[in-house]
Amino acid sequence: MLRTVMLSVDEKRAVFNTLYLRIACDHLHMTHLESGREATLQANPPFSNVRLLVADFSVADRLIRDAAQSLIAKRFLRLSLPPRLVIHPLERLEGGLSQVEERMLLELGKGCGANKVVIHIGDRLDAAGVRAKLARPCA
Repeated sequence: MLRTVMLSVDEKRAVFNTLYLRIACDHLHMTHLESGREATLQANPPFSNVRLLVADFSVADRLIRDAAQSLIAKRFLRLSLPPRLVIHPLERLEGGLSQVEERMLLELGKGCGANKVVIHIGDRLDAAGVRAKLARPCA
């Protein structure tokens, strides 16, 4: 089924920012899909502990903001739409994520300025998979 979407003049000029964040213990890797640029950051001080992927929210929040800002070109910030973000936790998933862990990941995504945040658990996604995750309506 073909669907036509009408874009306003501002949306036609706007730069899309789709981010894919893979987060592991004290380590994150973010990819900007439109440009192909990547950022890999190691936390110092650490944000994980033996039980939780993100035990220190403020450290993880700062690291994710820094990664997002480094990937989104500053010259396009004015014309950019807010980023869309897929967060892919890679560790400490035994038994799935609790509601608290899901909420924490969503808050981290919103904290970096994303207007839509989706959490993905499973295999690594390619660019088409990330866009497909973001295209689904929120539950």
